[in-house]
Amino acid sequence: MSETGPEGEAASAASLGHLPAPADGSGTGARHGEFAYFYRTCLRRLVAFLMWQGAPAALAADLAQDTMVKAYERWDRIQSPEAWCRRVASRELVRAFSQVEDSIEELALEPTSLLPAPGNAAEWEGEQEILRLLGGLPARQRQVLAWTLDGYTPTEIAAELGMRPAAVRASLFKARLAVSSRMTDREGE
Repeated sequence: MSETGPEGEAASAASLGHLPAPADGSGTGARHGEFAYFYRTCLRRLVAFLMWQGAPAALAADLAQDTMVKAYERWDRIQSPEAWCRRVASRELVRAFSQVEDSIEELALEPTSLLPAPGNAAEWEGEQEILRLLGGLPARQRQVLAWTLDGYTPTEIAAELGMRPAAVRASLFKARLAVSSRMTDREGE
């Protein structure tokens, strides 16, 4: 199957059921192309963003895909797509965590385009160590730190999460202090 350009990718993804057809039938090639580009460039970062907040890889991938479907359905009305997706995915993650009685365990997964196999053992161990360190933080600190790791400023984070910038900076400070302390403790062991 030969696809040419972003319009071909979006049309192909829609025909495979990855994207819903436009609700009003007015979807244009440009709309599909814009979303296809956004999807390709942002999906993996959204999965990582959710994992930084404590989501297991499989849950993060599912939530990211669901969020992208919602984004596609509202594409013409979204002003800041990356921030919108992070906000929606974060809310869904909170809902998922609140619905689970037991702790969510990581399952052994086969590599996919969203969850590739690690390139080498040292890299994989480093990523797992970072996720363990972040996993010990309170939810708000993990959330603020995840937004920061994605390049957002405290003012931008505050606007997206409905907080004051000073509260964001305080959470970020506490998160960095806790992670630093845990790293120092582990080095001493």
